[in-house]
Amino acid sequence: MLFVPKMKYIVETMKYANSRKYVLLHPKFTKMRITLEAKKENPRLFLEGFLGLLSTFGPFVLDMYISSFPMITEYYHTVPSMVQMSLASCTVGLALGQLLFGTISDRYGRRQPLLFSLLLFLAATLGCLSVHSITFFIAMRFFQGLAAAGSIVLSRSIAADSYSGSALARMFGIIGMINGVATVLAPMFGGIVVSTGGWRAVFWLLFAIGVTMVFGTILLKESLPSDNRTPLNPNALISDIRKILTNRIYLCAVAQYGLVMAMIFTNLASAPFIMDSYGLSAERISLVFGVNAIALAISAGIAARLGDMRRVIRISSSWALVLAVALAVTLLTHARFWAYEGSLFMLYMFVGAMCTASNTLAMGSERNNAGIASALLGTIGYAVGGVVSPLVGLGNVFMTSSIIFVAITAASCMLAHSVKLSDK
Repeated sequence: MLFVPKMKYIVETMKYANSRKYVLLHPKFTKMRITLEAKKENPRLFLEGFLGLLSTFGPFVLDMYISSFPMITEYYHTVPSMVQMSLASCTVGLALGQLLFGTISDRYGRRQPLLFSLLLFLAATLGCLSVHSITFFIAMRFFQGLAAAGSIVLSRSIAADSYSGSALARMFGIIGMINGVATVLAPMFGGIVVSTGGWRAVFWLLFAIGVTMVFGTILLKESLPSDNRTPLNPNALISDIRKILTNRIYLCAVAQYGLVMAMIFTNLASAPFIMDSYGLSAERISLVFGVNAIALAISAGIAARLGDMRRVIRISSSWALVLAVALAVTLLTHARFWAYEGSLFMLYMFVGAMCTASNTLAMGSERNNAGIASALLGTIGYAVGGVVSPLVGLGNVFMTSSIIFVAITAASCMLAHSVKLSDK
């Protein structure tokens, strides 16, 4: 008889804990509230799988159709540079879309902007399939990237709404594992789809994924209560951005994330040419990409289980610099392939750990402005990666990629050891 009132008291306490004032007055209930609220509203396995799949939209939309460039060039009777512009327009859309959907989600919640972005994604994908001009195809790719950005930015925001502390680190570890694997495997999987069904098959597959995500969003329950939302007006937006940009932890974590994305983009741009020089076939190159994806997944999962994310960044950045130097030596001396791949595999191990740690630190430090914080994080990451990766093609790929890898990891190491992340 005494057990029932206790359970009733817990339920009433949890309902009252939805008030932000209560959390501030009683911080010892914060972790319990967030964990139980996430489990009550969205089953854990559903939420983890759904957010992980949302985060893969970036690499799927960007990289899955790369192997179909020759087919698209022939279909539209154009030149390769015009088809490459469709990739650039999609990248721009991914960057701008994160700012758009991240900002409005702090005002209208996560679920409605996510549903709108997915419907826009479906419309843009159908546009890619139906247009008969390369110019309109490039335009549709921009809107496809713009819409896909909503899924990416809101996956981080929903995670920050639902978890905190070690639970948030674990969630970002799962997202990092799935996203890391998708980043590396998307070109390989796209090649298989293109070889069996042509370039249109890739976009029909993206359409099917979008439809699946629409049904998932319908089942998803709102993670941002109405009393925690911020007004959508220029003054409030500027005030929130100014507050975020004065957060030392957030800025350092975002800078680290940008450097991590630069390393991944640099490898994606240089690895096919380097492996081709070793005489690897397309199938073996795909296999190597898959092996490196395993490194990203393993390290992201391990990092999520480590308590101090600041320490993870310091240690990982130091080892990343050592391995980048080793990788540069193998490239400049044209060492055997196993030496090159071994250095790259180990480098990816620490890159994955840094990705999880930087995401956790950034989003954990700005939980009250998770939408805008996630938008800035993603936009800066894609912007830095997009600026750095073309530098690989400026000269000899062995020389330029060596310089870029060492420079990026050196900057990451200096940032991790010169800035005290414990200070705001």
